[in-house]
Amino acid sequence: MKFQYTAAAGIFALGAAADTIASGEGFGTYYYDIKQVDACGTSFKYQNQGGVMCSSQTLLSLDEMNTNYVVAMNNSQLGSDPSKYCGKKVVVTVNGKKSDMPLFIGDGCQRCATGSSESATWNAQGAPGLDFSYSVLNELTGDSACDSGHAAISWEILDESIYDFASGGSSDSSESSSAPTTLVTSAAPAATGESSSCENNTWQCNGNNIEQCVDSAWMTRVSCAAGSTCQGDSNPYCA
Repeated sequence: MKFQYTAAAGIFALGAAADTIASGEGFGTYYYDIKQVDACGTSFKYQNQGGVMCSSQTLLSLDEMNTNYVVAMNNSQLGSDPSKYCGKKVVVTVNGKKSDMPLFIGDGCQRCATGSSESATWNAQGAPGLDFSYSVLNELTGDSACDSGHAAISWEILDESIYDFASGGSSDSSESSSAPTTLVTSAAPAATGESSSCENNTWQCNGNNIEQCVDSAWMTRVSCAAGSTCQGDSNPYCA
């Protein structure tokens, strides 16, 4: 399934601006990449196979979506009202420069939902922000995504749908876009053991979570959906 971005011609022709439905400041990180599967000393092969929170009952993986423009937001906020956020356009600002990429909400980020929502200090275990593909974060930061694995950002989520999860494709102003189907919120089984110490850019399974080591601390990148388990040891994936 190939992602194609289609500008909402009617909106741009009128010069109207979409309303902001959410905004914030915090940190951007990366957790997958469809085009550059190997980057920063690691492989995203198995992360790309993970399903996204905004997909329907038939879990849609990042590989199947075939786009690097999927953005993960606070998973608690997303889970509280998926139809409000799923597929909506995201504008990210780094060092005063706004992105012009067709970024859209499609997944949940556990780190983004943990800790203070107003923290200005990076913490791999919990800090506000968004999670991107490696390629997007690299473009946002001027090719420095590998340097620390995170960057200070601000963002706006606009009331403008550019991906329709109900049909599995980009939204078009000539068609009425239906709301995403109900988010699967069944909890994954609890972790079965303690996280171990780590070296940066290594990966592991911790219960049913796929974790990456960032700044010598484990960060949850993907939580396997109900009915699947984390497998693969140092190259984890959900199956």
